[in-house]
Amino acid sequence: MTAYVQRQRPGRDLFVVGLVGTLGLLGGVLSASGRLAVLAIFVGLVVAVLVASSRVAVFWFVVIVALVATGLSQLYLPGSGARYVRYVAPVAALALLLHWVNDQLMSHPGRRTDLVPMPLVWAAAFAATAVVSVLVNLSNPDVAVMGAKNYFQMGAFFFGVTFLRWDHSTLDRSLVRVLILLAVVQLPFALQQYLYLVPQRIGLGGGIVPVDIVSGTFGASLLGGGANAVLAAFQIIVVGLLLALWKNGAMSLFKMATLSLLLLAPLLVNQAKIAVLYLPLVFLVLFRRDFIVRPGKFLVAGVGIAGVFAVLMTALMMTHPSGKLHSWSELVDFVVARQTASIAERGEEYGALTRWTTLTFWAEEHATANPVHTLVGHGLGASREQEDSGLVHTLAEQKYPGLNIGHTAVSALLWDTGVIGLVTVLGMLGSAFFMAGSLARHYRGRDAFRCGLYEGLQAAIAVLALGLAHKDFFVVHIPYQTVTYLIIGYVANGWLEMVRKEPRRHARRL
Repeated sequence: MTAYVQRQRPGRDLFVVGLVGTLGLLGGVLSASGRLAVLAIFVGLVVAVLVASSRVAVFWFVVIVALVATGLSQLYLPGSGARYVRYVAPVAALALLLHWVNDQLMSHPGRRTDLVPMPLVWAAAFAATAVVSVLVNLSNPDVAVMGAKNYFQMGAFFFGVTFLRWDHSTLDRSLVRVLILLAVVQLPFALQQYLYLVPQRIGLGGGIVPVDIVSGTFGASLLGGGANAVLAAFQIIVVGLLLALWKNGAMSLFKMATLSLLLLAPLLVNQAKIAVLYLPLVFLVLFRRDFIVRPGKFLVAGVGIAGVFAVLMTALMMTHPSGKLHSWSELVDFVVARQTASIAERGEEYGALTRWTTLTFWAEEHATANPVHTLVGHGLGASREQEDSGLVHTLAEQKYPGLNIGHTAVSALLWDTGVIGLVTVLGMLGSAFFMAGSLARHYRGRDAFRCGLYEGLQAAIAVLALGLAHKDFFVVHIPYQTVTYLIIGYVANGWLEMVRKEPRRHARRL
């Protein structure tokens, strides 16, 4: 085998040298021609080929473009520029499929290739439900195509992260470092948005909350809403990773505390109220068994989370747009009253339905409806209101205009894919949650870093699951979908790696 490889290397090296020489010669000719547009296209294609040739390069390219460039273009390059940029990450992710095909062609015939993690089984069930829903309700192909694009635009990335063979010995630590770096990158953008863009939105009316635009790199509109809740979720997910690493001895207390306080700073000004639920949720997931096992760390983490919780509640109260809240209880009463308000009480606020009433309204509408619609929904895209696209044929626009029936991912899934579709998505998240816990137990006592990593990802999945009931980002938002599929896919891939290394011990599928 060694001799064979050595005989093959000269030919391969000659091919590489010849290719590089040809590209260099062609680039020189184009440079001399003075046609800058053609030269720019050529350079772009060369870069694309170089990136696509490495699965790791494609992985990081998709993550960075999806979590940074996509959202920034929406806010700072509104119009056609943002529309083009939002397709870069989904298209680039297709290169991961080519790497998977290559793996299958080059794999040893005796190697097990039939392992399918349970999160992917649930994901496949959701895709099948979506297909059935589209076929049952196929009255407008344009709506179906739009809905399928929104739901599955990051599907290739999810598949690639799950099934490609990654070198976890280096990628695990790189993943944590890059997530921390991306969380730090949010800080200057959040500061700029708070100081310069929020004042421009004051007094716009139409239900626009000025501080919603404080969304870091996750996207917003100067004259519309913003992904401030995605920023909150992402920062807390990264803080959860830091807590998990510290808990398992893979990070110092000083480093964890310093980074955590720094990363949570944007939440003091962007009015993402869901953050006060995310924080205790992360604490419960990470430290639910440590009251007896690690009482010291349980106490330190508990005091720290309680302090941050108090600061966030005070900040939400003091920076509330109404300016009429003077205590935590008044803030809680206001939120409860606002989310349980009837359509008449909501008045002219954006979306007559609240997070709670979207569910009760769906139940009322389907109490005597066709049971097929209850089970598999009204078709992908049925709950969307696309006022800026000229698409006016969705169910939401024809029958329920202005109600915002797809206000949350839960309600959107119910309208689009029915009870079965919602259950499959919850099954995907639930199976990934327990799988991450299984991986953390597997590495406990063996690898502190990996144990902390998977405990942190388990807490992240809990945050993402709660986020389904808060906003509709899971249905349409590329950065949010990227975070979701990155975390679930990485957990599933880690399980595949564990099973491949110890097939007899882990013969039963999770």
